[in-house]
Amino acid sequence: MVKRVLVIHAENCTGCRMCELACSSVKEGEFIPEHSRIRIVTNELEGWSRPTVCLQCENPMCMEKCPVGAIYKTKTPQGDFLVLVDQEKCTGCKQCVEACPFGVIYFFDKLGVIKCDLCGGNPTCVGFCSYKCLDFVELSDEEYQNRIRKLNEITVKASEKIDKLNSYKRKMLYSLDTSKISVNSVKNKK
Repeated sequence: MVKRVLVIHAENCTGCRMCELACSSVKEGEFIPEHSRIRIVTNELEGWSRPTVCLQCENPMCMEKCPVGAIYKTKTPQGDFLVLVDQEKCTGCKQCVEACPFGVIYFFDKLGVIKCDLCGGNPTCVGFCSYKCLDFVELSDEEYQNRIRKLNEITVKASEKIDKLNSYKRKMLYSLDTSKISVNSVKNKK
């Protein structure tokens, strides 16, 4: 069975933030990058930018920490694996924000908890990335299982620092590792 995943080619990112604008426009009807589900992290001293986005973890820590069961696993109509937030159940406790090892869940008073939902199986950000930094690709079962294994390894590593680093610092620290998972999963497909 083929599974589709969002892939990040971090080396292609220029920091243009078109993905953020596209996401906030589609999700909120406004060009407010801070309300985007995908975020660009930048280190100007080292000269890099990279997208960070929910990786739809197989064993999501955010779901485990949610005290009211507002986070759940499901699939898109095309069968792509998703981790979603039920806004009706969410109490705004922000435990999921703190639990995400990669810092890619956000909370706003007006919006509540937000995270990537792959736009229901057709991620808008991919279509707006002129630099081919983002892809939504099919993986075989073997490639998908390899991706899960590598993601679990990075999750364990990130979890060890979860109490020492805020979500932004975790996002900065692990953005390259998580993008490498994606690229290595599809390296042979190009």
